[in-house]
Amino acid sequence: MTPAQSMEERLRIAMSGMTRAERQLASYMLGNFPVSVLGSVAEVAQAAGVSGPTVVRLVRKLGYSGYPEFRAQLHAEMGARLASPVAKHEKWADVTPRDHSLNRFAASVIENLNQTLSQQDLRSFDAIAAMLADKSRPVHMIGGRLTRTVADYFATALRVMRADVTLLSSLPNTWPPALLEMSERDVLVVFDIRRYEPSIQHFAEVARAQGVEIVLLTDRWVSPSAGVAQHILTSHIEVPSAWDTLVPMIALVEALLSAIQDRNWHATRARLTRMENFYEDMLLFKRLR
Repeated sequence: MTPAQSMEERLRIAMSGMTRAERQLASYMLGNFPVSVLGSVAEVAQAAGVSGPTVVRLVRKLGYSGYPEFRAQLHAEMGARLASPVAKHEKWADVTPRDHSLNRFAASVIENLNQTLSQQDLRSFDAIAAMLADKSRPVHMIGGRLTRTVADYFATALRVMRADVTLLSSLPNTWPPALLEMSERDVLVVFDIRRYEPSIQHFAEVARAQGVEIVLLTDRWVSPSAGVAQHILTSHIEVPSAWDTLVPMIALVEALLSAIQDRNWHATRARLTRMENFYEDMLLFKRLR
């Protein structure tokens, strides 16, 4: 167990070494996290259809001394997950500055970037890139109040390489018509970081119920949308600021774009050439002499 891992991440990583009953319990916990683990040992066991000792064994297998420590860690994570900008600022306010604010911030962003990129599961990353490069699979993207800008960037760049890429509107009343066209061939890329948005989670759940394959880009505390996601990429986002940084998440998006480009370079090159011709014909950019 490493300090950087959230409780949900530890559950997912430990899955392969669990017994059948433990996997049943872990699946229940992940399916409605964190509500699923807020009760007592007996309540969690009954809801998951396992025994009380199974709950205790799983908690210890995750590296906790017992259920009380497990619950205490959960409450600490929830506080970190839902921290408001004011709370985030106050967390760093008492730290005595030893360097210029720009240097402190830059060091924090670089550390987050290094941790984010070094901790990715390369097989999972490759599977996501291959799926998004598959032109037979329509791709939809959705983001929250702040992460929608990342979704917009990803969709804009991906459209250069392939068709059937849609950025969903920020207005929930436009989502039901979009869902009408989605099926098991579709891919939904969800962007969601703390403070997680229930509307995003609900949309992902409805899309998943239609067979849509879900890719989630989230923070290291993991969005509740993970309960329906088949693929998850996490980012370290905490910096000495009232705001979280999106830099590591954007780096993951750009790494995916590079991997997708390499898979379909000949087709991408042809599309880029045609697009550049259109730009020139329409005089959209200043010509360099």
